[in-house]
Amino acid sequence: MSGVFKRADFGFVNLETPVAPAHSRGSRPFQFDAPVALLQSLKANGVKIVSFANNHVFDQGHPGFAETLGHLREEGLQFVGSADTAADAWKPAFTEKNGIKVGWLGMTRWLNGNRNSANAADPHVAFIPYAGEVAGAPGASVEEALTAVKAAREQCDFLIVSIHWGTEYAPEPRPDDVQLAHSFLDAGAGLIIGHHPHVLQAVETYLTQDDRYGVILFSLGNFLTNQSARYVQGLTPERDGEQRDSLMVTFSVIRKDYGPAGDRVELGEVGIIPVWTDNNGVAVRSGREKTMMIRPVFIDREMPKLMARFDELGKMGAELSAEQKKELVEVNKRLELLRRRRELLLGRTGDEFLIAPPSQ
Repeated sequence: MSGVFKRADFGFVNLETPVAPAHSRGSRPFQFDAPVALLQSLKANGVKIVSFANNHVFDQGHPGFAETLGHLREEGLQFVGSADTAADAWKPAFTEKNGIKVGWLGMTRWLNGNRNSANAADPHVAFIPYAGEVAGAPGASVEEALTAVKAAREQCDFLIVSIHWGTEYAPEPRPDDVQLAHSFLDAGAGLIIGHHPHVLQAVETYLTQDDRYGVILFSLGNFLTNQSARYVQGLTPERDGEQRDSLMVTFSVIRKDYGPAGDRVELGEVGIIPVWTDNNGVAVRSGREKTMMIRPVFIDREMPKLMARFDELGKMGAELSAEQKKELVEVNKRLELLRRRRELLLGRTGDEFLIAPPSQ
């Protein structure tokens, strides 16, 4: 996975946990915290910018929230969606390459019942509450968020909006979020990166009022997660495992010359890479110790290897040893799992932007 981030000019993720060892109140289900080593690992693997705007930012209280911002700065990671003041939380971060300046905004529509400080001079997260669903929680209106998008776009050549929204485990985006995404693109954004539902949702191409094509990734699913394949009780068998499905997305931003009309910076190629997360609660024995293993894998990189091994073992026929017969069964089982995940994943997102994963 690091190969994708390292090949990118600017690797980006949603950081859905505080990093607050000095102010930690402990971690448990639905209350997150992580060591500084997480940020160091992100940086070492090619991530250069994160959104720290989601429903878990206050899991370690306001002191832990502020501490996380400090660690992000210490580790040299740019971040959006949170800042030392309310006003700054709505300001973009910028990256630049080949003379193209890209702006990044982060925001969330959920805060897990927590809220920003009443003092605008305290650290804040950019928050747009859903009407009627977060009673009493102060935040920006949709109109104010649109103003922030327009202001950010005026400061850069291309604008990306990362937003934590939607309904957990819902396969479709909320109608009000679809409308909001279209409004953001019409206001000047070029790409919307969505997260929170923990399952994949659609990828939409949208033609803006000024004839630009923008892309909306309504929900990328989980990338690195400890959720079980059957985390939500009552899911139908067809939906088992969705918490392990995700995408890695690549995209380019290009400057195009339109002759007398001048040039314009716009979204170039977009690519989606299907990912499945291995995590079955199985400890991997190393010497005398056992270590839990959670790892995302590229489906389209692993399947050809499995098919080659399956064919190799199948050609041996009666010469297979007992161990090889067992391996043949396991390889076939794994192959069928990934085929099914790929089918379900692309059935949700479509395959318009499907690309091959890097070879290594």
